[in-house]
Amino acid sequence: MSPLMMKLLGRVYMNEAPADGGQGGGADAPVPAPAADAPAPAAEGSVLTPPAPAAAPAPDAAKTPEQIQQDADAAAKLKADTSAPEAYEAFTLPEGMEMDADVLGEFQSLAKELNIPQAKAQQLIDFQTQLATKQAEQYQAAVIKQGQDWAASIKSDPEVGGENYDKSVESAIKVIQSFGDPALTELLNTSGLGNHPALFKFCHRISSAISEDKFVMPGSQTNAPKEMSIIDAFK
Repeated sequence: MSPLMMKLLGRVYMNEAPADGGQGGGADAPVPAPAADAPAPAAEGSVLTPPAPAAAPAPDAAKTPEQIQQDADAAAKLKADTSAPEAYEAFTLPEGMEMDADVLGEFQSLAKELNIPQAKAQQLIDFQTQLATKQAEQYQAAVIKQGQDWAASIKSDPEVGGENYDKSVESAIKVIQSFGDPALTELLNTSGLGNHPALFKFCHRISSAISEDKFVMPGSQTNAPKEMSIIDAFK
């Protein structure tokens, strides 16, 4: 080979050599061996070879007696909050309200069967008392409304109402005061029956059937005419 050809080939070799001094011509560089003390790479795992589970944490140090007691108290409280007690404590009721002993016993048996804890059983009692109170209020409102409707009917009645209303009321009251007692007055007021047209007319007719000279109010003078009874008034 001529000196000129050798010179040209030398330039080609120099151009193909890598800049870092490695082997030229596209040859793979050798892979360095890992150091002896280098840690092994972590296994990533795959679908067929999942990674090994992480090691369980070391157990805590032994608990103190106070911690053990606290855990026991917390477990007992959790059980009380989620389970029926051996025996229910007395339930709280609104002031003045009482619960029938038989009904209470049936409720406790059912609550025990359904595993209802004390607190939730009390909530059911509270709901029932609210419902009972509401029903009592609705009933009382209905009684008042009925009494008002009866009173309006009396005022418009052709026999005892209209211009005769005031006298009819006076005569009916006389009968109640003469032949009744405070218990009857209270009954007529609380039930609304004091405004019932049939009862009102009944008292008014008794008063009309008894003449004024024979109608003696309780506590009248002893020399007044003898009082006539209701039976005598209809003879």
